Amino acid sequence: MHLTIDANAGEADMTTHSDPKNLSPQTAAEEITSGSPVFYLNGRRKITTPSSLLVSSSPWLNDARVREWTSTESLRRNGHDYPLLYGLPTLMQAVDETCDIDHVERLVQEERCKNPAFDRWLSEGFMSSYAKEDLREYPQGSVGRQLFEYMEEHDLSPELNSRLLADPTWKPANTFDFWNLRMGQTHDCYHILGEIGFGSVAEYFITGVVTGNCFRYLSPELAGALMATNTLIMFPWMTRTMLHYPGAWPTLWRNLTYGYDIGQQSDMIFAAKFEDILHLPPAEARDVLGWRGFKGPIDSREASLIFGEGREIIP
Repeated sequence: MHLTIDANAGEADMTTHSDPKNLSPQTAAEEITSGSPVFYLNGRRKITTPSSLLVSSSPWLNDARVREWTSTESLRRNGHDYPLLYGLPTLMQAVDETCDIDHVERLVQEERCKNPAFDRWLSEGFMSSYAKEDLREYPQGSVGRQLFEYMEEHDLSPELNSRLLADPTWKPANTFDFWNLRMGQTHDCYHILGEIGFGSVAEYFITGVVTGNCFRYLSPELAGALMATNTLIMFPWMTRTMLHYPGAWPTLWRNLTYGYDIGQQSDMIFAAKFEDILHLPPAEARDVLGWRGFKGPIDSREASLIFGEGREIIP
């Protein structure tokens, strides 16, 4: 039994080849591995190319920056010499240049035609403009005040998008840009609303919530496309955790799956205007947002210390 790959469609086709003469003329001209007692080593179609460089049907594999990020971030340890997100600006540029924006926009238009709430969110195109000091005025214990205290303690900015931090005049050019910008602007609110704490392993809760929410309210193709940046950031950390910090794995997995369950149960919170609930304590804010499945505060600090080799890394 040979596993052959349709080079045009990119799909696996299980076909029994007992005689090379049975192959099509196009296939017969190619070399296909066979005869190995290790059955899955058979059926490897060796495709030649006139290119002198690496070429793949995957644009992500073709980009050297994405390859470097993925291999490095999957396999490295969390040394003190290399900040957790040091390579992020380069990755963001690579994603911008690799992502098929026209395809994403077609998916977006299809979704807008059948999803009025999603259409309204994009039509408004709301973007935050508050500064850290604006958060100081919110009541003690509110989402906004907790956000201020977190930013004050760690000397952080409300804006997380590396492109906007580098160039304050930058504006989103398409839906993919807007999505990444907006997810950065609301990111820290998820930590506070989920009462999950901060730190590297707590980040998997936010990944779970947003992923679960996207796959509930958007087509799988669009959800996957919009989550591309998050996927390339967060999933290599999972490999790194299993290889180097297995003690942190149970908490990481719990946070991811717990967050995903919340995302699946809740209203379309990725499109919510969190700026309207900053004056509320987390419990009341969750009710307003339609956030469902909350099980109580969760502490991820011990796992984050394992992942950080003795320090709690704040992304």
